Parts: sequence; C-alpha cells; structure tokens
Amino acid sequence: MGKHPRAALKTLPKVILVDANFIVAYISPKTAADDRARIDNFIERAEKSKSKIVFPMPAIAEFLVRADLAGVDFLNRLDRKTFLVMADFNRAAAFELSQIDRAALNAGDKKDETDAPWQKIKVDRQIIAIGKSLGATLVISGDDSVRNNALRVGMQGMTIPELELPEAAKQQKLALVPVRNPRIIRPPKAINLKPVAP
Repeated sequence: MGKHPRAALKTLPKVILVDANFIVAYISPKTAADDRARIDNFIERAEKSKSKIVFPMPAIAEFLVRADLAGVDFLNRLDRKTFLVMADFNRAAAFELSQIDRAALNAGDKKDETDAPWQKIKVDRQIIAIGKSLGATLVISGDDSVRNNALRVGMQGMTIPELELPEAAKQQKLALVPVRNPRIIRPPKAINLKPVAP
C-alpha cells in the first residue's frame, strides 16, 4: 500500500471525496480553530480552482444520524453550491464497488485484512466507490479504513490536520495564565534623587 501524503497539496485535484468525519467538522461549531481554518481554506481553494467536492450519500446518512433539523437545513443550503456534489450510490458506483469486493475476494479475504465489522467495511467501500465513479483522486477522512480503501483503488488519502493551514491562522497565540488571587500592584513612589557632585 502507498503512503498517505503528509505535505499540503500545492494544487487541488479536480474531484475530491470527503466522508462523514469531514462533513461533521465542516458543519460543527465545535470544530477546533486550526481545523476550522484548514477546512475553510480548503473549501475556498476548491471553489476558486473549480474543483468538485463529493459528499457521498452514505456519509451524509451517517452525519444525519446525529444531526438535528438544522443539519438537514444546512445540507439543503450546501446543495446549492456549485462546487459541492451530493452523490448517490448509482450504477457506476455499484460497478466500482464490485471491483473493490472482487479484488478482496480474489486475495482470499473479503474483509481485506481488517477487523472492522462487515457493515462498516461495506459502507466505507460504498463511499470510496462513489468517489471513484466520479473520478475522485483524493479522499479527506479521519477514518483509517476509508483512507486505506482509497489507497487500494489508487486514490490518495488525507486527514483534516494534513490540509494546509493558512498563514493567518499560523500566528502564535499567547497562552494566558489565570491569576488566582489578583491584587492591585501599585508602582513604587518616585524618589527624588539629587545629583552627586563630581
């Protein structure tokens, strides 16, 4: 298997697949500041370079399990963005999935050397098959299984922390230490010193 890229991408691929972990981080107000900056920068770069970001329906379903109606409303607004593709599991994806499953069976292990539950393996492969059917060459996922499946079909895999952190977000933040017993500190009184004669 190939390695996951560790350096930020200089140019974005034309089609990029994301999974439920990315969708949650993109939508959640609780996402860490650096990850938020990376995601926002990535989305801005994708839009400018006319790349397509694929949100596969199995990942959307996974996201919606814990989302409230605001999550559904947000997805409806996202659906109007031209750089985002809400992608179904269709005939082309079914063909790509059959190739992934066949390769695992031909290697003698339908689970392809993973201990994950079969249902999770199937969903992870569906996500990759959807991206592959649309020409994705990169997946952004916090899930090792998703990234490993991507590598098996010739796609690269990255995590959110591996996305480029924009310069503005790289500025050092001061760590403030709380003072337990604050008290007013007054400067010492001025002392009139007389110059010493030479």
